[in-house]
Amino acid sequence: MNLSFKRVCTWLLMLVMVLSVWTVPAHAQSGTIAAHSSLQANMEKYLSGLKLDENSMGLHAGIAIYDMTDQTYLYQHQANRSFIPASTLKLFTTITALDRLGPSYQWKTEVHVLGSMSADGAVNGNLVLKGYGDPTLTVDDLKGIAVALKQKGIKKVNGNLFVDESYFDSQRLGMGWMWDDEPYGYSAQLSGLAVEKNSVELTIAPGPAGAAVLNMQPATTMLKINNQITTVANSTERNITIDRPRGKNEMILTGTIGAQAKPYLQDVTMEDPALFVGELWKKELTAQGIAVQAQSSVKKTVVSKSSLLHTHLSKPLSEMIVELNKDSDNFYADMLLKTLGATQKGQGSFSAGSEVVSDMLQRAGVPEGYRVVDGSGLSRFNWITAEQMVTLLDFVQKQSYRDVLEASLPIAGVDGTLASRMKGTIAEKKAIAKTGSMGGVNALSGYVTAQNGHKLAYSIMTNGVYKSKYARDLQDFVVVLATTYPELGAPEGYIPEAPKTYLLSNQLDPILDQKEWENLTIGLVVKALDEPSESAVWYERDADTLLTPAANVKLLTGAAALQQLGTEHVFKTELYTDVAQSGDGTINGNLFVKGYGDPTIHTEDALKVQEGVSIEQIVEYLKEQQIQQITGNLILDESVFDQQRLGLGWTWDDENEAFNPRIGALSLNRGLVTLAYKPGEQIGDQVSVAIYPNTSFIEIKNEAKTVEAGSTAAIAIERDRATNQFTITGTLPLEHEGGAKQVPVEDPALYFGTVLKEKMESEGIRFSASSQIMIGTVPVTAVKWTEFTSLSLQEIVDYMSKNSDNNYAEMVLKSIGAAKKGTGSADSGIQAVLETVQTLGSKTNFDMVDGSGLTRYNLISPRHFVSVLEGLNKQPFGPVIEESMSLAGEDGTLEHRFLDTDAEGNLRGVTGALTDVSSLSGYVRTQNGEKLAFSLIINGYTPPGMDLNELEEQIVSILAAHE
Repeated sequence: MNLSFKRVCTWLLMLVMVLSVWTVPAHAQSGTIAAHSSLQANMEKYLSGLKLDENSMGLHAGIAIYDMTDQTYLYQHQANRSFIPASTLKLFTTITALDRLGPSYQWKTEVHVLGSMSADGAVNGNLVLKGYGDPTLTVDDLKGIAVALKQKGIKKVNGNLFVDESYFDSQRLGMGWMWDDEPYGYSAQLSGLAVEKNSVELTIAPGPAGAAVLNMQPATTMLKINNQITTVANSTERNITIDRPRGKNEMILTGTIGAQAKPYLQDVTMEDPALFVGELWKKELTAQGIAVQAQSSVKKTVVSKSSLLHTHLSKPLSEMIVELNKDSDNFYADMLLKTLGATQKGQGSFSAGSEVVSDMLQRAGVPEGYRVVDGSGLSRFNWITAEQMVTLLDFVQKQSYRDVLEASLPIAGVDGTLASRMKGTIAEKKAIAKTGSMGGVNALSGYVTAQNGHKLAYSIMTNGVYKSKYARDLQDFVVVLATTYPELGAPEGYIPEAPKTYLLSNQLDPILDQKEWENLTIGLVVKALDEPSESAVWYERDADTLLTPAANVKLLTGAAALQQLGTEHVFKTELYTDVAQSGDGTINGNLFVKGYGDPTIHTEDALKVQEGVSIEQIVEYLKEQQIQQITGNLILDESVFDQQRLGLGWTWDDENEAFNPRIGALSLNRGLVTLAYKPGEQIGDQVSVAIYPNTSFIEIKNEAKTVEAGSTAAIAIERDRATNQFTITGTLPLEHEGGAKQVPVEDPALYFGTVLKEKMESEGIRFSASSQIMIGTVPVTAVKWTEFTSLSLQEIVDYMSKNSDNNYAEMVLKSIGAAKKGTGSADSGIQAVLETVQTLGSKTNFDMVDGSGLTRYNLISPRHFVSVLEGLNKQPFGPVIEESMSLAGEDGTLEHRFLDTDAEGNLRGVTGALTDVSSLSGYVRTQNGEKLAFSLIINGYTPPGMDLNELEEQIVSILAAHE
């Protein structure tokens, strides 16, 4: 069967139908043509209508409806474009598991004895619970294991309890998962030994005397609960926030619950969940009368030589996938993926499991051009096409496990995630499908039987979703239409829109239509700024499509900052003390430093990127005041900003990268330190490691060794998550030149304070032995000594834009919020940015979540950017923004691009790049001097070797060469 994508328009479809006349009876041919035409016309009319509504025009869809009886496509729309599939990816995982493991597969959990057993029922040694990745293990199962041990005569454990989770690797979160999802059950950490989906259910209910009542099931000491929720009288409202700081087993609950409100339920997660299993297992052993020594503890181990005592078996895979698919259970899916890796590749990892899925897709004949990085679809690094999905669904129909898979899927209007959808339609109780939904993404893939008895496979992938309702309505429309097929009428009043042509269509269409780019969504708008509106648009394609723009967002951040704060705005950093200067060289009390978001504060070393306030300058000021001693504390006030250190949607696995800083109102060196390393003097020596600036704020555990010259250099720098403790491992050969890595620090204000104190002390300014560095606020009674000011905002935005600096962008965004909205948060800053966007003439029907573009939650169209560029071109500060953009072939992120083209020294642009994302927006002049504003955003699966810069340069060079 050949399921290669055929990009058909109406005339080609009709031609195929005509050519089929020799093999199809005339009456059947006529009905088939009419049905196909009606199906296509109904679909195209609906999709055209979406483009007219501001809430849905940014949505882009890949649709495939395949008749598995006739082995032919009934309809395709962008079926070969890659889309983020969300939870519909669980079909890939489930089908692979059924194919490779079989419906009857069961997970085992074993109990081992490390030691001996005496006749009186005592275990003289340690008892080990070893997991094999069972995602379904519950507290009741642990109880059953304890009962079984009791029945085997076990009465006492004289050693410790151990847990063995080594069947899976130590990576607990999937590639690209967002840090802000981590507190919630749908993003629970994975472990080879797990229980209750590695989460607990919190129930928060209104209580007496203003307090909220909290219950946790199952109860555990693993999680510390900081409950700050209060009960509000005469209210039914619930306004509750749950936070778990990264790397910690602490839940912080804030907000309110009305006295008449229903209880609030939430599944919450934890770090190191295997120890959670051990704690619950210990409770169950004790409950069954099996004595465990009071001083014994639960520890981790890897079982090697032991005696197997008991084996618990899970329910079969065929039952497990019912809950997985009907409830869209992420934990089940990702544990299943790692199980596939462990059983088929000998490694319980995401990568090994994904390799098994890829092998399966190849066997099923699924076309190449996809990426699978997890089992649940929670990652936005997954990319598949609608055609790939229906190819796999068709393959399943020929497999023995077909009915098992179909029984696991939600039924329209009946159960699971489709329980409330398509009720009262012809598809109710007939359509079965896997849903998928997360911010900006919505998808549906499954089966339905049409009115002619033919069984259809369908897949509807939608990205760029601004309002989810429109995506769900489109999906329901498609499924109802497919169910009704072929008894369809032509849509009333629908006239197909003729394809639009533009001035540059003949030059740009052949480039964008190349097969190499067919899986990408490419949004492009080119507009001449000095032409009448009717002829100003020189080209557009997917102009309103909402796409992830990466660092192009900095254009909006910079524009709003300059408009609302002014080009000459400066950031201040203030010094206070408890009392006025005494004149004896001693500050009798505390020294306060208050930050206002200056991103340029630096030390005078290689980390300095701009002039501005330096630590050395602050110390020099204190020396000029003849300060010799401080008796109190060094108190750092960062209260101008909120305490959210990372942007929403930033990924956990980028936390150690320099482009992923921690944001605070008082920061230093853009929140970075440099770790430099070089070989020791002789073989076997530790690798030499230096920290810049040299500070005790960073702790280094150096395990790296020097090896003989000519060996391979292999240095790894890892950190204990959410700490400033780093471990350096690996080898470095003699005579190697060494290297360096910039890493972000946690707690930026304390970093600033530690370096400041160390610099002061090195210059002879002493602190009392009891003095501490701490976070606080400047009291109203404090005496202001001085303030230090940054470079102008114009200079700061120039650096931010040309160098695409994320720290600068986030600091500037929160500063706008603080200055204009009274709250130094990303949300407040974005409100102000949207106001600027409106004043510049652009609509705001897009999603902006951070100021740098690092988050994939941002969804903005090329037309939005061009509208802003057009508006900036009319503003007094417009030239400042334009000057801040990189100049092709000369500076910034375009310094080495567009060389020897007409764009060199001409194009000014803002670039953006993330994995599978590339963007370029700005201004360029034609050979006749006409000024064009353009925005080009590319999203989609990018295989190794694909160069999106090449595509950008082809397009923009054509603009610059136009005469």
